[in-house]
Amino acid sequence: MLLLLAIFAYSFYAEQIPVNDGAGFDGVFYREVFQNFSTDVFTVGYDRFRIQRIFPFCLMNVVYNLAGIPLTKTHMMTGMTLLHFLNLAIQILFFFKLAKLQGWKPVTKVILFSLFFFNFSVLKDCSFEAFQTDAFAVTIALVSYYAFLTGRNATAFAISLLGLVTWPTVTYVMIPLILFQHKGNAASAPGPFRAKFFRLLPFAYAVPAIGLVALSFILHKEANLDGLLLTSPRPSLIIFSLVAIVGCGWLLATMQKWPPFPYTPTDFLKSFRLRPAIGIALCIVAISAILRMIANEEFFFDGKLFLYQIIARPLKYPLITFAGQVVYWGLLPVLLLIFAKDFVKEFMEKSPGHALVLLIFIFFALDSEGRHIAPLLPLLLVPLGSALDKADLAPKAAIFTVIAQLILSHFYMPINVEGFAESLEQGNLFTPVAQRLFMNYGPWMTSTSYFYWLAIAFAALIVTNVVFKRAKRPQSGQ
Repeated sequence: MLLLLAIFAYSFYAEQIPVNDGAGFDGVFYREVFQNFSTDVFTVGYDRFRIQRIFPFCLMNVVYNLAGIPLTKTHMMTGMTLLHFLNLAIQILFFFKLAKLQGWKPVTKVILFSLFFFNFSVLKDCSFEAFQTDAFAVTIALVSYYAFLTGRNATAFAISLLGLVTWPTVTYVMIPLILFQHKGNAASAPGPFRAKFFRLLPFAYAVPAIGLVALSFILHKEANLDGLLLTSPRPSLIIFSLVAIVGCGWLLATMQKWPPFPYTPTDFLKSFRLRPAIGIALCIVAISAILRMIANEEFFFDGKLFLYQIIARPLKYPLITFAGQVVYWGLLPVLLLIFAKDFVKEFMEKSPGHALVLLIFIFFALDSEGRHIAPLLPLLLVPLGSALDKADLAPKAAIFTVIAQLILSHFYMPINVEGFAESLEQGNLFTPVAQRLFMNYGPWMTSTSYFYWLAIAFAALIVTNVVFKRAKRPQSGQ
């Protein structure tokens, strides 16, 4: 914890993004919410997409106005720095509350702590672009999920509602957890489809991916595909990427013998809770109606485009998703692959709602932009913790994870070097210096960054697998 706090403090002291006085690109909007919320919200309003991203900046505007603090750029940056430290403190508190609730072994606790905190997102991104919602969405997800695990469904949902103005995925993930909470009597002998469910899942991705690419070429809309991939589409490379995704997904589910999908449609119907569903629907409709009333008609973002992005962007380079997740989260995707069988089993068996959330996670994890799984990060800890506890690891696994996470987080790598600001001002995100930032957001990787991080990702997978196999304690009688 002391190491975390020291690095976190250093990151805010070390450097900020040299654009718009430390606000960055998207951060300009959030800083304007911080500065003008009390006047803008009932006058010009916010567009229907970004109005879902105004917390906690709207709260800070209210706090500053009540305290009589001038809303200068310096004061706002100071406020965001303090808010990030407060947010980190809440995350630490609830991480240990969750650890106590789950009864994780000390080795497991250290491993999960380093996965959760020692990554690019926490050690670099929070400080470099302070005006972002990611870290606060993770906190809302963590606190609401902890409340859910302790049996306080109403509290969990009430907290998750903050997600509707921070990162809506947080709220929408909590809904199936609450509505499909009881296991019921799942069939003990799954049919052929459920038995092969995870082997067939990669092919389910292939169908819309092939359709999207084919339509782009048939309708001569290659420019749209170019915009999604951030590069000129090459059919041969796209086909190779698709084959790699489907092949690796099928091999992973087959060789590790992932468990069958444990629930039938009947199981979901039996576990569905009608009364909470009515209350949840009323809350969502009421809040959405209020947001729509104060939103303007400027459409900043089309929701369908986000769906297309997740489908298309893994096709930019073969297995770019793996490289993109490792550059952002470190060993988290590596350990999810190594312990995939137990992780999937533990996740699904908790409840039908958890099984649905697992599918949501797999969908978002497809995207090479690793930050898109941030709202789901706290939900990964519990099943992964159970898998790690089951492995009964020696302390060297924890020591290795901490060291590897710190190395992979590359928090020590300065971003704001000579020529970086000039590249951003010119809108050139693919120069070597600009890649110091944009390689961390998978779709913006150049081929050089991609090969570099893909090699690191596979090296991390191989070395981690060896270390963790040797760190397993011998079972009694062996």
